[in-house]
Amino acid sequence: MKYSQREFSLELKELIKDTEQSFCAYNKVLLNEYGSIFTNINKKLVLELKKLGKDPFEPNFYSFVSVEIELDKITKVKIEVPIWKTKAYFKGIPLPQNIPGGQVFGKLITLEVAKDVMKEFIEDNSK
Repeated sequence: MKYSQREFSLELKELIKDTEQSFCAYNKVLLNEYGSIFTNINKKLVLELKKLGKDPFEPNFYSFVSVEIELDKITKVKIEVPIWKTKAYFKGIPLPQNIPGGQVFGKLITLEVAKDVMKEFIEDNSK
């Protein structure tokens, strides 16, 4: 779901935090379900919530789940599943920071939308 800067509020900040927590809980579910499968085939599954930036309403803030599978000591495959991302724009052009006359937008991805992507990636690499 896309949010404009004028929709940024404490309620939205709480929604972002709650969504990140739901991803963390789901990470544990996936690790419990698939961790031993990967151990049995000498692979490693790592799921982590990561954040780039401190304030979710600042441009270039990005929170995501990193799904990484270590196939062997050298080879890893990884995807990043976005949760919340904030970008600044001026007349439709993305900017590294907000400028006067620019707009800031945030995009929130729910766990329900991301579950299938995460599970499919894990299952595809468990063979």
